This record gives sequence, C-alpha cells and structure tokens, in this order.
Amino acid sequence: MAGGYRFLEHMTDAVIEAYGETLEEAFEQAAKGLNDTMIDLKDVRPDREIRIEAEGHDLESLLFDWLDKVMLVLVADGIVMSEFSVKISKKDGGYLLAGVARGEKLDLKKHAYKVEIKAVTYHEMMVKQERGRTTVRFLLDL
Repeated sequence: MAGGYRFLEHMTDAVIEAYGETLEEAFEQAAKGLNDTMIDLKDVRPDREIRIEAEGHDLESLLFDWLDKVMLVLVADGIVMSEFSVKISKKDGGYLLAGVARGEKLDLKKHAYKVEIKAVTYHEMMVKQERGRTTVRFLLDL
C-alpha cells in the first residue's frame, strides 16, 4: 500500500486525510496535501531543498507544528513543495521531526493557484496508528 491523501467534504474549509504505511509517510503525505490545497502540484519541478524541523509533546501537536511550518514556507517564502521526507524520533517525553521538502519558487504564471489557506487548526485533528497503516486528519481554515 502506498501512501496518499484525500480531501474530505466540508462546507467552508479543507479537511485532509493522509495515510501511509508508517507515521513518517503519513506526515509526508499530509504536507503534500496541504500544498495541493493551495497550488496544483502537477507543474511543480523541485529544484531546491528546504530543511524543516518540528516538535510536539504528542503526535497531534507534532503534526500541527509540522504543517504550520510547511505552510509558512509556502506562504511567507513563496516556495511550493511537492516532495517530502521526514524522520520522527522521541525525545524528552515528546517528539522531534526532521524534514526535507523539495520544491520551487512559486510562479503564478506557471502554477495554478487554487485557494488561500489562512491557518492550520487543531479542529478535527487526528493521528491514528494501526498495524501497517497510519492515518492523520486535519482541517485547514480557508
């Protein structure tokens, strides 16, 4: 089973469910889904790497911090990312994430803009680990 993500029905915001065989793969797919909410990823040709670190006292706060930092790179730095790789480790009763994102400078002449993301939220956030599959769900305020 390969990882992926899907957009769930919501009246005003974006709810994304991402999944993978591992926790890391689910987090990678979540970041990809966040970028795909705002920009069509089919025209992204990654030409740079961005290192992103996140931390949390539990998996939900780790997911929030990760997505918030990915969104900051997209919105503040203007880099749309289409590939991710993360390593998650436990430290001092919490979690650390070391990630690498690959993307390119946002160019609205090249990249199809979809919708503006205002914020990542904790509303409806979930991290569910089962044997051989991890699913995460989160809501983006549009």
